[in-house]
Amino acid sequence: ETMSVCSETTSSEFNSGVSTSTSSQNSADETEEVLTDVSISVQEGDVSTLNTPAHSSAAPFHAGRQRLTPTGKPAYMFQVSKRPRRHILKRNMMPSSLTVIGEESASLLGNSRTKLQHSHDPSRAPKAALILFATMFLMGGYLGYNDFRSGRNTRVSALKQYPMTLDNNHREALIDQTTDEESERVEDVPILLYDEPVNFPKELVNFADIFQEPYNPLKNKLFIWHIPRAGSTTIKRIASHCMGLSLASEAGKSEIGKGGIRPGSPRDVLRVVEGLDGMHFANVDMSSKDGIKRAKKLHVGTDKIVDLVSSSHIYDVATIFNQENKGYMVAMMRHPIDRAVSLFYNMKKNPAYEHLVGNFASVDQYSRSSLVENNWMTRFLSNASEGPLTPQHEAIAKEVLRTKCLIGLLREKTETMRRLESFFNWKADRSQRRMECEEKLLYWDWPGKNRHEPVLEGSEAWNRLEFQNTFDIRLYEYAEKLFIAQGKLFESLPPDF
Repeated sequence: ETMSVCSETTSSEFNSGVSTSTSSQNSADETEEVLTDVSISVQEGDVSTLNTPAHSSAAPFHAGRQRLTPTGKPAYMFQVSKRPRRHILKRNMMPSSLTVIGEESASLLGNSRTKLQHSHDPSRAPKAALILFATMFLMGGYLGYNDFRSGRNTRVSALKQYPMTLDNNHREALIDQTTDEESERVEDVPILLYDEPVNFPKELVNFADIFQEPYNPLKNKLFIWHIPRAGSTTIKRIASHCMGLSLASEAGKSEIGKGGIRPGSPRDVLRVVEGLDGMHFANVDMSSKDGIKRAKKLHVGTDKIVDLVSSSHIYDVATIFNQENKGYMVAMMRHPIDRAVSLFYNMKKNPAYEHLVGNFASVDQYSRSSLVENNWMTRFLSNASEGPLTPQHEAIAKEVLRTKCLIGLLREKTETMRRLESFFNWKADRSQRRMECEEKLLYWDWPGKNRHEPVLEGSEAWNRLEFQNTFDIRLYEYAEKLFIAQGKLFESLPPDF
């Protein structure tokens, strides 16, 4: 087959898809159009006519004769040897259609094979494909949900067989939670672990049950569970400095001195001294286990010269009381992440911790370190200072709060103080000096208050602190419910008490 190709092309005739027959007898205008088009002449059996994109540019060609156009421009004719192309694409100016022509078109070779045409219109999405996709998506979601439920049931079954093998990577406690209907009587609903009541620690029997045993100032002694950076220091300062109550706490460390007190010496007797800040404290150190042992020997739990006891070590302090003189536990609580942030800024101001946190410029850096506390409240309430925590530890901590602890909240400090005054007032006076002192410390001169930027929830620092305090966060949320429920114990108090 021989083809004659003209060298000059125009886009208008190239995209029209109309076959044009060229001859040397055409008029000047027709000749100009022919010479500026890509024409392929192919006759039946030898040469006929077909307009097509420039496939011939890559085909071998033979130099032909030169001819002139009516305008005087030279045109060269070439003899091109080319085999028929398969699946020739014919494209017009409409981008929405594309036609695929078979290798043997009826218009070209005279046979009866039909053209294969496929429409590619992007505005007409295949409905069957969309329906299939939606069906597969729904089926996948359904199967995934079933797998999740079955996997959860498997984990619960395994945890019931091995309840103590959980570590900090398994933080979802399998503890029965109260429903909305039970939230109003949360104080009456025991904490269940694996559908059974949790075993209450017998070491804490010397603390009164706050709902079953009303406070008796002649038999009970108030015990303030000291949670760092939660408001306990302010409550103790108000009780001692403003109300004149005597306190057995870490303040007695200064009276003991670095060398301690030799057992049996004249100084080894229980006495109350007044500090330079106006606080009244006993000469015992309740911040250490050895100091608590000494306080037990001096009968701090039963001696009437001590009005309040404060320490972080609940299980050790419980030994200074007995069944006749039970301790009445009170706790000021704060959201664990807010408490962790406040603790960092407090250590930054304290020269004693300069070697630990001096290199940390922000909470974000501090949250990446090993200095961050790990579920401090849960550990002290369940007596688990080391090792991984389990749902059993969380259940014990909640049961201790429910039965043995009067809850105070830092964010509700006004209502908390109103409740605590009902215990403090049995011995303290209500003078004008006391009221002014209390208002000053409680509202506008909060001791040890740190002014700092809050950590935003969802930030990297927040997430890291949350990871270290997941048990404590759930414990705090439970304490908030208890705070509301315990309000019924103080309904008889006047609003301005």
